[in-house]
Amino acid sequence: MPVLTSKLVISEELNLRQDSSQSNALKTCITETETLSERKGAEAELIQQACCFLFTSDHLPLWIEPRDRRCYLIEVDHEGHAAGPKASEFASLVGRLRTSMTDDAFIVALYKDLMHRKLSKGFSAKTLNVVEDSTPLMARVQGALEMTVKSLLRDYLNEKKMRAVPEMEIARIVREDLGSNPNATKHLLPSLGWQKAKAKWNGCAYSRAIWVQDGYWVGNGFIHGPARNKQRLGEHFEKAAPAPLLDEEFSKIEVQPVAEGDLY
Repeated sequence: MPVLTSKLVISEELNLRQDSSQSNALKTCITETETLSERKGAEAELIQQACCFLFTSDHLPLWIEPRDRRCYLIEVDHEGHAAGPKASEFASLVGRLRTSMTDDAFIVALYKDLMHRKLSKGFSAKTLNVVEDSTPLMARVQGALEMTVKSLLRDYLNEKKMRAVPEMEIARIVREDLGSNPNATKHLLPSLGWQKAKAKWNGCAYSRAIWVQDGYWVGNGFIHGPARNKQRLGEHFEKAAPAPLLDEEFSKIEVQPVAEGDLY
């Protein structure tokens, strides 16, 4: 499998879906130093790989997962594009470069210059600090990703009229219903005004993690609303679209005595 042993892989307009098999395969090629090669008519073998990937695109790479440390994004913008005011100058520059690359002496000099170039302080070829080393383009992509998933999650919870959700259910919603990375919930829910809490419901003997919308709170197996209305947590979780806690109709619901097992 020579294509993976030591290669520069260039791909144009790459577009993947997060958590897809293709996306996971690409992650493996980028981060792993070994891969399993299965060639026709031969036994599978573990081989060493050292790949460098270069992806180009005219569009924001929104397929990259939030805070992904595998990709370093650079915006290449200049006036030498086909319709730019300096198109002819840039074409001439490219021509001279292509001619120079046929000269072995030029390649040797270029290699020496690259090998003697001093790296920036704090640079590491093995890890990427997405906070300190982030480019303006990386910040734009990160912001677009967070806003997209954030908006989808906010609309989903409002549509279902959910004021409290088990943490495991939030992960399922983000992964299955929204098709996004569930790791993003750690940052998304606080930005939506939700807080993490512990609660017991449906007679469970131990507390479980849940997320509660700002203005609501849990206690004694119930979720409480701003207007002093309350509903059993189990009922709130089980309903596909529970009634809002502020509805007059909800306030007329008769609350049954709390079972000892439901106590918070």
